[in-house]
Amino acid sequence: MSAVAVFQASHAEHLREALRAHDAGLPVFLGNPHWAGAEREEAARQIPRGTTILGTTLEPRGLGTCDFPLNWRGRVMIPTGGTGGKVKFIIHSGETLRAAALSLRDALVARGLSPVLHGVTCTPPWHVSGFMPALRARATGGRHQVIDGRFPENETLPVIDLPADGTRIISLVPAQLTRLLAHADGEAWLRSFQVILLGGSAVPAPLLAEIRARRLPVFLTYGSTETAAACALCPPENIWAGETVRGTPLPGVRFAATNEGLITIAGPSLGLGVWPDGPMTNPWTSGDRGDVAAEGSVRITGRADRVIVTGGEKVDPARVEQTLLATGLAQEVLVLGLPEATWGEIVTACVVGKAETEAALRKACEALEPAARPRRYVFVPVMPTNASGKPDREAIAKLSA
Repeated sequence: MSAVAVFQASHAEHLREALRAHDAGLPVFLGNPHWAGAEREEAARQIPRGTTILGTTLEPRGLGTCDFPLNWRGRVMIPTGGTGGKVKFIIHSGETLRAAALSLRDALVARGLSPVLHGVTCTPPWHVSGFMPALRARATGGRHQVIDGRFPENETLPVIDLPADGTRIISLVPAQLTRLLAHADGEAWLRSFQVILLGGSAVPAPLLAEIRARRLPVFLTYGSTETAAACALCPPENIWAGETVRGTPLPGVRFAATNEGLITIAGPSLGLGVWPDGPMTNPWTSGDRGDVAAEGSVRITGRADRVIVTGGEKVDPARVEQTLLATGLAQEVLVLGLPEATWGEIVTACVVGKAETEAALRKACEALEPAARPRRYVFVPVMPTNASGKPDREAIAKLSA
C-alpha cells in the first residue's frame, strides 16, 4: 500500500483524486500546487518517500513514521500555513471529518433545515474549506459540485446544479461575498442557497452592513484546519439585529478560555495531530484570543501571533483595525507589523479606501496609545488576497516597501 499526495491544479481533478484515494483507504496528503521555493522544498521534506505524487514532479524525501503507511489507512493530511516555508499538515481521519460534517448537519436540522446537505466547492480543495463541502454531501446523502470561485465581474455566474430538496450550502470568504454582491446578478444567485457559510478571515464592517441590509442567510463561522472547518456559527438573525458577533458551538463542541485569554476547543472533529508526530490534545489550545460566555458561545478578538512589537511595545492590530473601521472611511483594513531597523517593526495599515482620508484616519488613531498608531498607510482599491481568499500579507508588505 502506498500513500498518495495530490497536487492537481484543477480543483475538480484535485478533489476527485483525493476522494478516490481516501475511498481506497490510502493515506492522502492534500498538496497546494502553487507552492514554490521554500514551501515546495518543505513539502518535499515532509511527504514520505515512496508516496505516489499526482499532478507535479515533486520528489518526496520524508521518513514518515515506523507504522506508515499501513496503520494510517483513511488518514487525510490537510495543509495549513504555507508562508515562508512554514508548511504543516494536520492529520485527520475519516471519523474526525465525518464528525465535523454531522455536527454541522445537526446544527442546521435544529433550525428546521433538511438533514441532506448539498454543497459547492468554490475555494481550493487543498484547503479545508474547499474539501469539506464534498465530505458533508457524502456523509448526509447530498450532492456536490465544484465551481469557479473567482466570480469575475463581467462574466455570468456559474450555474448551480444541485437538487431543490435538501439544504443547499455555499462556503465563502469575505472577498468572494463582496465580489458577488457587486455583481448584477449576485444577490439573486446567492439566494438560491439556504445557508451561506462565511469565514476564513475577519469580516469588514461594511460587508456586515450589506448582509444586514439585504437580510442574507449568512452564518458567520469560526473554525480552522485543526477543527475540520466550522466548529461554531453566528446565525443570520444575530447579524441582522446588529448584535455582537458570537459563535454558538456546533453539537459536541466545547469552548473555554485560558488565563491568558486563548481559546481552547474540545470536540470529536479535532485533528489527531500534526504530521508526522506532533501532538494535538483534545481540548486543543488555539492561537486565537477571545472570551467564552456562560452559555458556551465564543467571541474571537484576534490572533495571539499577530501581536506587533514596535520599539519594545506590544500592539494588538485588531484594536487598530477596529478604530480605523469605526470611522466609516475605510471599507476594509489590515494592520500588520513590517520590519524596520530602528523600531523592530513598524505599524502599517493597508486600507481599502481613498488616500485623501489619511489625515482623518490618523486623527482617529490619536485615541490609541502612541505605539499603536500606524506610522505608514497603504491605500489599495481591493485588499490583496491569496488563493484561499485571506489577506495576502506578503503582497501587502511589498506594496508598503
